[in-house]
Amino acid sequence: MQVLLQLIRCRPVALCSLLLLCLVNSCRSTPPQDKTPPVLAKELVFYNWVDDMPQSVLDAFTSEYGVKVNYVTFESQEEAVQKICNGWAFDVAVLENPFVPTVLAAKKLAAIDFDYVPNFKNISANFRDLAIDPGNRYTVPYHYGTTGLLVRTDLVGDAITSWTDLWNPRFTGRVALRQQARELIGVTLLSLGYQLNSEKPEEVNAAVDRLIALKKSVHWVEVDTPKAVARLLSGEAVILLGWPLDYQIAHAANPAVDYILPKEGTALWSDNFVVSAGSASAYTAATFINFLLRPEVSARIVNEKNYPTANEVAIPLVDPAVRNDTVIFPSAEELRQAHFFLPIHIAESSLYQQAWDRFLAVPSPASSAP
Repeated sequence: MQVLLQLIRCRPVALCSLLLLCLVNSCRSTPPQDKTPPVLAKELVFYNWVDDMPQSVLDAFTSEYGVKVNYVTFESQEEAVQKICNGWAFDVAVLENPFVPTVLAAKKLAAIDFDYVPNFKNISANFRDLAIDPGNRYTVPYHYGTTGLLVRTDLVGDAITSWTDLWNPRFTGRVALRQQARELIGVTLLSLGYQLNSEKPEEVNAAVDRLIALKKSVHWVEVDTPKAVARLLSGEAVILLGWPLDYQIAHAANPAVDYILPKEGTALWSDNFVVSAGSASAYTAATFINFLLRPEVSARIVNEKNYPTANEVAIPLVDPAVRNDTVIFPSAEELRQAHFFLPIHIAESSLYQQAWDRFLAVPSPASSAP
């Protein structure tokens, strides 16, 4: 976690929205003795990425508390934000840092009662009190990770080093991507030498123009890791834009799969647990989050899903083979070169939404559709 603190200090401009405002909440206590907890709900709706939370963790929570967890999934953060802002019902959801302000502005998140989340004290100070939610009234940091390129080195060697390689004519028809708006526009901006979070119309539109040129020749794959990785393992694709979990599964099946953090810098993301303003089970939601913050539970999630956790107390419990894997826990140098996704305007009339709508309007070849 010291590495992330160094990263924040070393990139004061690019990471301005992630500066620490103050170190409050560090001594969350157990509920006051005169505060009687409400009754737990019978069911809880957990809205999260496909294949993100181990079923064993959900089963353990149900076994201990008698609460059934309905695990509902989304394919992108844009999809999740749209549904949440339109009133879709959930109790706990996972939101990336840049999308939190939009959902907060729509008044769709509930302030969390931290008397029922004493395990918040386990969260590293590096992840608390960020500008997206000063004081962590609405968010509980979950995990973070990199975006990189999975490469079949047995088919293309080790020449891939840059985001620009996605457009290399040598790999035409052999690149696999997911339709993740913010991520695709961001890495394309980096490939053009622009900032990951640029809001300059000429730069964002140039990135979308470049994406449209790529769209006609790529394999579009699903968010679900096994389905996405299958295209790489079959050899249909030799490059997959993906994440550490993709790499772990692909590399286990074929050791020739490598994970490259491009020389322009990786795109770093960070997820949070949030509670719905419309939830009738806020206490159950807080209990569930507190369960997930137990060190042994957080460590289990890391061991099974291979994403580094914001829970610093869990780190010593993580399998050493996972903890020492630099794909999962990047080196200090790689983090210094990284770029955090920061909040941008994503309303219907926003620059990014209009640019993405223009991208979607261009048809993909039928053979490349997920």
